[in-house]
Amino acid sequence: MFHAGYMEKLNTIMEWIMRFFVLQLIWILFCLVGLVIGGIFPATFSMFGICRKWLNKQMEFPIFRTFWDMYRKEFLRTNLLGWATTLTGMSLYYYFQLFKGAEGAMELVLLIAVWIAGILYLMSALLMIPVYVHFDIKLINVVKYALIIAISNPFHILSMAALIIGFSMVMVLIPALIPFFSFSVLAFGLMWMAKSAFTRMEQKVAK
Repeated sequence: MFHAGYMEKLNTIMEWIMRFFVLQLIWILFCLVGLVIGGIFPATFSMFGICRKWLNKQMEFPIFRTFWDMYRKEFLRTNLLGWATTLTGMSLYYYFQLFKGAEGAMELVLLIAVWIAGILYLMSALLMIPVYVHFDIKLINVVKYALIIAISNPFHILSMAALIIGFSMVMVLIPALIPFFSFSVLAFGLMWMAKSAFTRMEQKVAK
């Protein structure tokens, strides 16, 4: 009995390793298909979409075909959202650099405003992709939903930030993992935490 149970657990672990490995390779492939600049966002959104299916215990589906369908269908929308978010972050960083050495009262007020905007930006950015793949909402509402859920679930946001920091440290220490199990595992972890926040919000609304 012990031997059979041990082998079953080992088999489950190996299956998950293979899933993450395959998903990672497909993600890299489709990033390259879009010449990185046009492919990284639809590929990343699609990777989170696959992870969401796994978290919903949907295992029996063709990963490549499902990924391709998501990638193709959401190519323009995910690029629009992804690059708009990236440019917003770059703009905030520019203004932070511009005002960080401020000495006057007006410059200090502007610096504080940039700090607040930056914190809200980072909070919503962490949930942007999970919100997009989880909810069937208009593109213009994704940022609003992400920010509302982020403010309502600070523990989940801190946990997601801690996961990204921990992930980065591991990748620095073991860079050989990057091509194989890195971003797919990170996406799964972030989607799991985000889904927990979504469930908590839905339970609150149901009460």
